[in-house]
Amino acid sequence: MTARVFALVGVAWLWLGAVLPVGAAGLTHTAPEWRTISRGITFTQVEVRRDGQMVAGLAVVKIDPALNAFRVFHGAPQAISAWQEKLQAPVVFNGSYYRRSGQPCGLVIADGKPIGPIRNPQMRGMFVAEPRGMSPDLPRATILDLLTTPVDPKKLPWTQGVQSFPLLLDYKGHIRVKGSDKRANRTVIATDRNGNILVFNTSNRFFTLFEFAGFLKASAFNIDSALNLDGGTEAQLYIKTDELEFFSPHSWENSLGNLIDNQQFRLPIVLGVFPRQD
Repeated sequence: MTARVFALVGVAWLWLGAVLPVGAAGLTHTAPEWRTISRGITFTQVEVRRDGQMVAGLAVVKIDPALNAFRVFHGAPQAISAWQEKLQAPVVFNGSYYRRSGQPCGLVIADGKPIGPIRNPQMRGMFVAEPRGMSPDLPRATILDLLTTPVDPKKLPWTQGVQSFPLLLDYKGHIRVKGSDKRANRTVIATDRNGNILVFNTSNRFFTLFEFAGFLKASAFNIDSALNLDGGTEAQLYIKTDELEFFSPHSWENSLGNLIDNQQFRLPIVLGVFPRQD
């Protein structure tokens, strides 16, 4: 499958009239209109605006972990479309940073198997999911703050995990990244105060990490904690359900047709979302 067969739905970013103040350097966003695309998965697109002008688009997937499971995959780099075709997951998105060899820079747990360095002091957060035995005392998916919760992979009760940096927002609402001038496409995974997992993917290179953290903190998405994943050309989100087929950032797909099949867009680490059978 190549980018040419993507049937993009709703590639125009939504203008919904109501603009929500979010307070991050004058940024606002249009009101999200959530659309159910699978059981326990909803989707929206919003415009990010500054002084009334659109500066970025944002695709957002909200996932209920009680109804959907997360799995981490590591292998030979391939297009996200190829990953989805292989996995048949309704939602696939990029993981964290990796080396030229394709090996992860931080610890990755795929079906209970640790991959990559056990400790990398640069890593500040870890998305974890699928506790062994589905203990009622543990969330099915959450984000760990590695400054307060050191991880021993031999004792980690979750079978899936990805370390990354920086932690944009911690559970106390603190922004955990410094300001910079570096702008890039972004993928961010977050928890909200209702226990949902949200995946954000930007349409362009507008956000610095500090701006994105401030934007999320004050947004209408009810964010509890947020972890940055790999950015730049690796920041990709692919949705394929009976209701929607969507690739973000859509501008890359529109530009060169098979652009995401180019080697620099291939991913060795992805996360897939699957309907629960239990």
